[in-house]
Amino acid sequence: MKKVLIAAFAVAAPLLAQTAAPANVAGVWDIGGEVAGVQVVEHCTFVQADDDSLTGSCDVQGAKWPTKGNVKGGDVTFQHAGKYNGDDYTIVYHGKLDKGALTGTMDVDPFGVTGSFTAAKGTATPAPAPAGM
Repeated sequence: MKKVLIAAFAVAAPLLAQTAAPANVAGVWDIGGEVAGVQVVEHCTFVQADDDSLTGSCDVQGAKWPTKGNVKGGDVTFQHAGKYNGDDYTIVYHGKLDKGALTGTMDVDPFGVTGSFTAAKGTATPAPAPAGM
């Protein structure tokens, strides 16, 4: 019995030691979505540190907002401040990276509204604001 347990451990140990490598989201991302009937268009640039924390900025309607977050496996969370109709807010993104695309939800505080977003690797030029904004 002891030999069977040792053999089973020898086979399982390398599998247990493997953890999912964190997603690499460093670079430029174009984000689009909708929350409470409002179109969201952002152009974000992320720097990913060795500890998988994120820093960077997001361009929103001509304003650049400092951004911070983290990556755990394929889960990505980031947030930044903003201003809508003169009111301050914080938007928090919760997404999953799959096949090069980031999809998920966004929460806007203090308004208490939630929406969805998709993001794709972008270019160095900010995305234009949607008409009417």
